[in-house]
Amino acid sequence: MSDDEEIEIEAYPLRSYQLIADPNRPDVVALAFETERGHSLYLASRAVLEDLGRDLLDRASKMPEKTRP
Repeated sequence: MSDDEEIEIEAYPLRSYQLIADPNRPDVVALAFETERGHSLYLASRAVLEDLGRDLLDRASKMPEKTRP
């Protein structure tokens, strides 16, 4: 597949997440995500977590505020 080809990926609402530290691997953390289709687990370094945190905060700041009734 070339870089300019688009692929369709199914998306499921995120129900919860968890950060799991491994005392035997202090250089990574596991990110566990739960969706209606089950769990996914990813390992991330400090650099990836820092980038992800910045990107999530940036994206959240561009979203409309939730109105409270």
